[in-house]
Amino acid sequence: MDTSSIKVDDVHIKDNHFRALVLHPLFIPLCISLGLLIRISIAVFIPIEPMSDAAWYITRAQELTAGIGYQESGHPTAYWPVGWPAILAGGFWILKSVPLTILVLNSLSAAIVMWLVFEIGRITTGSEMVARLALLAYALYPNHIAYTGAANTETVYAALSMVAFVLLIKGRNRIPLLIVSGCAFGIATLVKPQTLAFPFGAVIALTLVYKDYSWWSAIRAGIVVYIVLLLVVLPWSFRNKEMLGEFFLVSTNGGVALLLGANDQVTGDHFDYQYTPVFKQLGIPWQDRVSRQVELNRRQKDAALEWINTNTLSWLSWMPRKVLILWTKDTDGFWSFDKSYPESIFAIRVIQIINQIYYVLVLWLSLVCIYVAGKALIARDEKLMRLGLLFCMPVFVSLLAAVFTGQIRYHYPAMPYLMISASWTLYNFVIANRKAVE
Repeated sequence: MDTSSIKVDDVHIKDNHFRALVLHPLFIPLCISLGLLIRISIAVFIPIEPMSDAAWYITRAQELTAGIGYQESGHPTAYWPVGWPAILAGGFWILKSVPLTILVLNSLSAAIVMWLVFEIGRITTGSEMVARLALLAYALYPNHIAYTGAANTETVYAALSMVAFVLLIKGRNRIPLLIVSGCAFGIATLVKPQTLAFPFGAVIALTLVYKDYSWWSAIRAGIVVYIVLLLVVLPWSFRNKEMLGEFFLVSTNGGVALLLGANDQVTGDHFDYQYTPVFKQLGIPWQDRVSRQVELNRRQKDAALEWINTNTLSWLSWMPRKVLILWTKDTDGFWSFDKSYPESIFAIRVIQIINQIYYVLVLWLSLVCIYVAGKALIARDEKLMRLGLLFCMPVFVSLLAAVFTGQIRYHYPAMPYLMISASWTLYNFVIANRKAVE
């Protein structure tokens, strides 16, 4: 076990056979193998058609592989972040197959996420049992299984962000690990630009849960991580300056992200705003959105900020509603199956219902863990306050939803952590029959 893990013995379980099964040396490789077998089988035998964002990513990756560059309709673009198309392009170049590349990248990423669920589970809970139960819970999680055959960013991003976070935790006082963490955060930022803000909150969380971790150590860790992160990202930013005439750190879609959550027709979720007065007010024809993307981004930001200034109370009142929308459902992974297999809608709905029950159970169990972690942080209970690290990503995606939109797929990278927190509650209050955490 990693030396940064909490040294806490697992509480007594009456069923020693269950304990022996979970602690068996083969349990971890079997869980990961089972998770991969289910994911690969569904991706291979129930393939889905690339559509919407996924189709766009594949096209851009194919153009990169062909040496055309990152462009759309003959115009240089930075509308969507380049990270995922670039990763796909590397896979296309090596494997010479679109479906195989998607399968390999998503399967490898899923294996990394499963391993890190176990590893982070040990670090934060100090319990081998909890970590193993969380691994099993995640391996069987339907919504994330459904993403394996999709050319979307979610699975790869979850792996990148978890690698970066666990390296930050383990390397909080070790410069070499912080450098690698910064690299991982940099690549993750090229996939999802909002990642830029995550290390800032993460180092603050480290000072709260580790009594021996000083603010100076946190500042030093943050500086190292951000220097390396920017070294990874800035070459792309300078490309944007050269090709688009304006400096953009990663992408030109920040304006639309802000505008969708700040307008007269706001729903709290994504909507096709191009057919509404929200888009028409910008004064740029839809067919010119690529060629004039820099100007469009600027106008979107200006329109959103003007609306926020004029409707500040309304914008603030939408924040909790957007967060609620973010966490209400967990059906995003099945959208591509709806489109690819319209004749099997009933079967898909049954699986969605099963997944939703699974998801709600995880959320309810996690709420208990949140309460215990918060109580431990206030009491400075070193034994339990590391549980707070499990909620860095859930809090982060909730804050993003509050400011922008509460699209349910945005909670994807938080779910591995909630599997751990739910497993902690399940183990301590149900399996081990512990009535209270002192």
